Amino acid sequence: MRGVSGEIALAASGPPGSGAVAAGSALTRDAAAHMLRLGGSAIDAVVAGAFAATVAEPTLASLGGGGFCLIASPGEEPSVTDFFVDMPGRGEQVGEPAPMTNLSVTFGSGTQQEFHVGWSSVAVPGTLAGLLDLHARGGRLPLREVIEPAATAARDGIMLDAVQVDFIRVIGPILRLTPASADLFAPPLEGKPFHNPAYADMLTRLAEGESPDVAFVQPLADAMRAYGGLVTREDLQSYAVAHRAPVRARRADAWIWTNPPPAFGGAIVLESLGLVPTTGMPWRDVPHALRQATRRHRFGAQVPRGTTHLSVLDGEGRVAALSLSNGSGSGTVAAGVTLNNMLGEADLHPGGFHSLAPGERLSSMMAPTLVVGDDGSLLALGTGGSERIRSALTQVLLRTLDLDEDLAAAITAPRLHASEDLIDIEPGFPQEFLAWMAEGHSPLREWPSADLYFGGVHAVSRDPDGRVTAAADVRRGGAVAVV
Repeated sequence: MRGVSGEIALAASGPPGSGAVAAGSALTRDAAAHMLRLGGSAIDAVVAGAFAATVAEPTLASLGGGGFCLIASPGEEPSVTDFFVDMPGRGEQVGEPAPMTNLSVTFGSGTQQEFHVGWSSVAVPGTLAGLLDLHARGGRLPLREVIEPAATAARDGIMLDAVQVDFIRVIGPILRLTPASADLFAPPLEGKPFHNPAYADMLTRLAEGESPDVAFVQPLADAMRAYGGLVTREDLQSYAVAHRAPVRARRADAWIWTNPPPAFGGAIVLESLGLVPTTGMPWRDVPHALRQATRRHRFGAQVPRGTTHLSVLDGEGRVAALSLSNGSGSGTVAAGVTLNNMLGEADLHPGGFHSLAPGERLSSMMAPTLVVGDDGSLLALGTGGSERIRSALTQVLLRTLDLDEDLAAAITAPRLHASEDLIDIEPGFPQEFLAWMAEGHSPLREWPSADLYFGGVHAVSRDPDGRVTAAADVRRGGAVAVV
């Protein structure tokens, strides 16, 4: 992966009553901020931003994937909207399923990873259902206004930023699997705009009131039948968004709320925090805490996957933190929508591929998170980064809660990631910590600079006096706005 500079913090602040947006691209940010300027709620903004991310961050976000949104309104308990993917298998499968295709991808570090992709790697997507559910329950603006930024960008084309082009380059073998996918992703590698007219047409029809069953479900079901996918029309029609109570833990005069089971990322973050003392040099305890917490939850192989995050706070104090993932992508496209490969992600299937029951919700590392201080402060955050999600969130929370660091500084600060047999580490940690680690506590792989490998934390906060801040991560093309 391409290294990025972590020396410049991306942050903006505003007075009480302002809204704030932190996102993974300029278009995502702009779409969300525009909704706030129109008088929309945090839900309008986060849904518009999510639709826009499917165009501006096309390898990370898609209506063909899934995600989670943690939302909170003043005086109410937070809640999680779970629209992650389901195991297919409802209804009758027509014809023989196509075998998954195994592809090898080489990352910038020289590491090779095997991916399982193709039509039979696609799980039942939930993103469209989730975004429509969020808008129906908490949106103020007409759906056409919320969708319009994404539809316009897909139709007119958009120059993707360097981080997004780099993602396309790295997973190129996957994206070239089918002609439709190859044609879609070739132009950005040639320095040309990313266009998706079929997707723009589908979004426009949704915005004008066409049923999702006609605009999205039927074309996807038809493609699945034609190419040997496992997702049936019954799977798509039976899919249900789940509303869950988040798990929570207490630390530093604040409650931390995050994604509950069947997702496992939130539980790992909370347990990791509980294993790190609130005094002393926390970094000595972080690797052991992350490993210990991870072992206690269902999480096997470590597979790099595409995920992004968007955090929004509106002027009335509502907050939304939304994480999206398309897996590594399956190299397939239907109605302009790129489809996930969650059935081919080994860490989501500890019992083996295709071993879950039809309709079962898959687990995920994604962990949109909210911190509510006793003093009235708020912090909403999340990150992409596959298995590094747990590491990135744990460290940013330690810096903001225990070390009282400024939000932008906590996000920009160097990170480490502890796997079972190795610690990856960015430059900038105290020398005494590096010396202590070098004494044989764990092998270190030192990176030359901050890198998108370590996630992309995008966060919004409100101080006790009402002042708001948006801070985004330069590692993954972050963008911020205060409205």
